[in-house]
Amino acid sequence: MNAILHQKIQKLKEEVNYLDDNKARFLDTIKASNDTKKIVERCVYLCAEMVLDIADIAVVSRDMPKPETYRDAIYKLGEYKIIPPEFSRDFVYIAGLRNYLAHDYMRDTVPTLIDFLEHKLEGIKKYITFMEK
Repeated sequence: MNAILHQKIQKLKEEVNYLDDNKARFLDTIKASNDTKKIVERCVYLCAEMVLDIADIAVVSRDMPKPETYRDAIYKLGEYKIIPPEFSRDFVYIAGLRNYLAHDYMRDTVPTLIDFLEHKLEGIKKYITFMEK
């Protein structure tokens, strides 16, 4: 595995572990605490950003054409069988999540962050497992 890819996967694991270790506390306080919301929002954004960065590097390092969009990066991972194609189709939401957190800052992100903590964090863990192979 390419050294840069390995480093990025390690950083993603750190962020996921932090979210996982603090998940119960975050879920208990996110609706009432602006500090918790900001912490979780930043962590989730970083996870999405790292996932997409890793996808880009994984595709390009295999001498495949650089994906044109974030969504394309995830689809290409499935197309090139770097991750299971069915997983890539389900996991492509991560590109939209990244864009939502980056650009829709006027909206209430709390419901999305709660959904991520309760349901989507496991998908990031699966992604890491696939990318480490």
